[in-house]
Amino acid sequence: MDYQRIYDYIGASGVALVAVAAIATYLCVKNAVYLTWIGWAFHRHIAGLVRDSARLDAEAGARAGNPLIRIFSEAVRPARWGANDLRAELAFLFHKHFRKVNRAMTLLRLISVISPLLGLLGTVLGISKVFRVIASQTVANPALLANGIWEALITTIIGLTITVPVLCLYYFFRMQIHGFQVELMEYAGRFSAAPESR
Repeated sequence: MDYQRIYDYIGASGVALVAVAAIATYLCVKNAVYLTWIGWAFHRHIAGLVRDSARLDAEAGARAGNPLIRIFSEAVRPARWGANDLRAELAFLFHKHFRKVNRAMTLLRLISVISPLLGLLGTVLGISKVFRVIASQTVANPALLANGIWEALITTIIGLTITVPVLCLYYFFRMQIHGFQVELMEYAGRFSAAPESR
């Protein structure tokens, strides 16, 4: 594979966009797998507790590998919570246990903003290459002009191709995380409201 030829086609901003696309792909796949797994395991845990609430072991749950189970277990550990206290505690615990996910989500959002800007940079660089060729020659070489225009167009296409799916996945993951927060509030309220049933 001739890397110099690829570089000539896509330019420096195109190379940066390919690196950004690789990072975005990794983060999207990692978050999709991770969020699916923790949601599945949390729902199994809750289903087991609904069948037999005597299985609720807040101490063991607080050491679980699943952050949703840890948050739930830490939230139901105190005997009495008011609705506002429980909401505040859940918000704190969610922030504490979802720090890595929130960092990855911030990176995805950043990628969705940076990608079209890198595409625009490639467009400007490609167009400036075209103007440089036109200025240096009395008769412009169509192949050199086409190469500059190609670089301008391909980086814009790559930037938008990265931005659109990453932004869609970012909001999908955000909705999934928000759904987890709502479920945690509901289940923690249900299990902490009836300590005598445990």
